[in-house]
Amino acid sequence: AICAPARRAAHARARRVRGHLPPKARGRQSLETVCMCSAAAAVLSVATTSAPRLSRRVAVIGGGSAGVVTARFLKRAGHDATIFESGSTVGGVWADNPTNDVVYKGLHTNLPTVVMQSPDLDFASSVPSYITKEMLGQYIEAYGREFGLLQLATFGATVTRVAPAASEGAPRWTVEWTVDDVAHSDVFDAVVVATGHYNKPYMPSLPGEENWLAGDAARRITHSLHYDDPDDFRGQSVLVVGGRSSGVDIARMLYGVAEWVYVLEKKCTSATTHAAEAVTHVPLGTRLCRNGRLAAPRGGGGGGEAE
Repeated sequence: AICAPARRAAHARARRVRGHLPPKARGRQSLETVCMCSAAAAVLSVATTSAPRLSRRVAVIGGGSAGVVTARFLKRAGHDATIFESGSTVGGVWADNPTNDVVYKGLHTNLPTVVMQSPDLDFASSVPSYITKEMLGQYIEAYGREFGLLQLATFGATVTRVAPAASEGAPRWTVEWTVDDVAHSDVFDAVVVATGHYNKPYMPSLPGEENWLAGDAARRITHSLHYDDPDDFRGQSVLVVGGRSSGVDIARMLYGVAEWVYVLEKKCTSATTHAAEAVTHVPLGTRLCRNGRLAAPRGGGGGGEAE
C-alpha cells in the first residue's frame, strides 16, 4: 500500500520534469508527488552538504516505555546512550516490581495491542487485544532485549542532580546518581528526561471538605495513586473525582462492591442518578456536607443546591 503510490509518484515526477504530466494529474498537485519530491530533495541535500555525523554521550533518565524507545533510536543513530532506571529492569510503572507502584489491580490498557506495539516487534499472538499491566511490562522488557538496550542501563540508579558542566564549546551536563547509597557522577553531551508524570499526586481541594472530614473520623480522602483494590471500599459510599480513564476505571471496579458510587466530572451539568447501577453523576461545584451528604448545584440556571 505504501510502495505502489510511491512508485506512481516517482513516475509522475519524472514525466513532470520532462514537461508532460499524465492527463489525470494535469491541473492539480499530487500530494504523493510533493512528498516524494521533498524526500528526494532532502536526500540529495544530505548527500551533498551535510557535515559528518557526531556521536554524542546522552543520559536517558527513566527506563519506561519512552526511555527505552529513545535509547533505541539514539543507539541506532550512533550515539552513546546510558539509561538510568531506579528499578531492577526496564518497564517503568509497568514493570513487575516498579519503584513507583501506581498501577492498580485489575487495570487493563484502554488501547489495543496493535496500536501500542512497535512496528517491528509484535506482541505475542497469545495475548488479548486489551492487556494487563504484567503483559505490557513483559513486552517493554522484551523490547529492551530485542534491541540490545538492557546493557545500556544502570539499574537501581536514583538520579539526584542534573546541572550544566563547566566546559568550553558546546554545553555539557553533569549527572549525579546513587546506586545502593554510593554516589556517582559523569558528564554527558545531552540529557533526556523520561521519568513520566506519576510521581506526585495532584490533590485539588473540594468545596466543604474540611467540614465533611470533621463530621466523622472514619471519613478520608485518597488519591488514585494509592488505590489498589475495590474491596477496601466495600459497603461504603464513595465519591470519585474525575471522569477520565482512571476515574471511569475505578468507578466501574467499585460497582457492586461499594454501597453507592458518586462520580464528579466536568461534562456533567446536573446531578443524574442511575438507581439500577447505584451510581450518581454530579457536576463541578458539588459540595461535601458535614452530615455526609453531597449538595449539587441545581441545573437549569435556577441557582441553589440540591442534596
